Amino acid sequence: MPIVTTMPTRRLTSRIAAASGSKRWSSVAAALVLAACAHSPQAAVQTTAGHSSGASLGAAAPTALACPGEPRARESLKNIAAELQAQGLALKAACQPDGGGLRVHVQVLDGVKASKVVRGPLADGYEVDMGTPSGVVLAGEAGAASRFSPDVQHNRVWLSALMARHQFDNLPDAWWHFAQRASASPEVVETDLAAR
Repeated sequence: MPIVTTMPTRRLTSRIAAASGSKRWSSVAAALVLAACAHSPQAAVQTTAGHSSGASLGAAAPTALACPGEPRARESLKNIAAELQAQGLALKAACQPDGGGLRVHVQVLDGVKASKVVRGPLADGYEVDMGTPSGVVLAGEAGAASRFSPDVQHNRVWLSALMARHQFDNLPDAWWHFAQRASASPEVVETDLAAR
């Protein structure tokens, strides 16, 4: 005769209740994660930081980056870094591998200070929300793209104006792609040596 063991009904009921309670909490946790992603969609996307050709231009690393073909960039980037540090922000820049300008993004160092110049979620240590990650070329990615929220549009215009004040032009393919303006060639002054 086979031996049948039975579990008391109370014990079985309490285990089922405990399992459904943990499912309930995991549902709440999942809802909170999704709500956080909806509030800050950029937080769900990994950034492409950490390239060997890049440099952080904030409080942690005040040295600037010099790309081949853009030797004047070093001083301009130092000036941008100093301006941003006073605003609670840091510039991160990397040379494009093909030598075509810089890939930049701005990181929040102090959200309270940063809120005076940029908009959106400003958690310390995170990038300023520009709508899409830096370094990714997508259709409609130009700095003036109007399909983004007013906060993102404000941040892109702000970054473009900041870089323009320091002689960098936003290239039309992406909000993060900048190239230094060509230096004005010195005017050739013709003199008549015989007249002297």
